[in-house]
Amino acid sequence: MKHLNLSFAACGFLGIYHLGAATALLKHGQRLLKTVKFFAGASAGSLVATLLLTAPDKLKESKDFVYEFSEDVRKQTLGAVTPRYDFMEHLRGGIESILPCNAHEIAENQLYISITNTKSRENLLVSHFASREDLIKVLLASSFVPVYAGIKAVEYKGEVIMNSHCIHDMYTMAKV
Repeated sequence: MKHLNLSFAACGFLGIYHLGAATALLKHGQRLLKTVKFFAGASAGSLVATLLLTAPDKLKESKDFVYEFSEDVRKQTLGAVTPRYDFMEHLRGGIESILPCNAHEIAENQLYISITNTKSRENLLVSHFASREDLIKVLLASSFVPVYAGIKAVEYKGEVIMNSHCIHDMYTMAKV
């Protein structure tokens, strides 16, 4: 069988469905997964692609985190937009607890994460990760949603970046 590339779309809290697909692939698709050359994703999809590539053994822990994170958001007075609720800090904590120390080495040139530069609106596919922290920053930037994540944007290599769909939505709303 030729090689395949596997990509997960951006989808926010529906990322639990991506985790379900990952579970099915790990349980029933080992032969298929062995043919995957590149993993890719945007937003929640980038988190699941990273998990499948770097820490497939942490799938249950990831599901538990998503359920707990969702419950925590639901308990907030205004959900994720509750003042002083740091959505991104909670997400960072989950990523840090799940990714192995060498995740950036495993992901190097095999994982492609979609991000967008807020100034130029240029989409980038990042596949080089100098460190684990670099990989985490790219994952957070890909998952950044201004309304839910507050006003503190994510910087990567000195540029403000975020989820590709957010840029498109903000640009479209500005034109209306």
